[in-house]
Amino acid sequence: LYRMREAGWDCTAVDPDVRAVQHAEEVVGVRGVCGDFMTLSELGRFDLVTLNKVLEHVENPVAMLSRGRDFVGAEGVVYVELPDGECAAREGFQREEFFVEHLHVFSMDSMTRLAELAGYRVVSAERLREPSSKFTLRAFLAPDNTASNLSGCDD
Repeated sequence: LYRMREAGWDCTAVDPDVRAVQHAEEVVGVRGVCGDFMTLSELGRFDLVTLNKVLEHVENPVAMLSRGRDFVGAEGVVYVELPDGECAAREGFQREEFFVEHLHVFSMDSMTRLAELAGYRVVSAERLREPSSKFTLRAFLAPDNTASNLSGCDD
């Protein structure tokens, strides 16, 4: 959010933790809303809704991703980042991608299916290995059902 605000974006952070909201407002300098994303109303419509390392922590990721449609503007997209269990499994199940607080772990195929079930099409998706060594999937999703552009583990 800090970098987006620096680039001129008007940002809103939603979090159920009042401390995270205070941090967003006081340190990052963006609007903060404390509440449950699944029940909030009147947030408005946005060009970009991000669910960055969130969906693996919720019981029903399809419902949460579907809820994002309520906040995406006419030309907007949703950005998701998820742990890439498929690539991580090659190095063993002791990796952070499989930690207890992760209720779900994803593959490129399951992320694509998640998007479809939530009523999106994958605009672009890629795999990456972060400097921390985490395997990550990231994608931009649009609310409709056309073809996607996916990349493989070795890209």
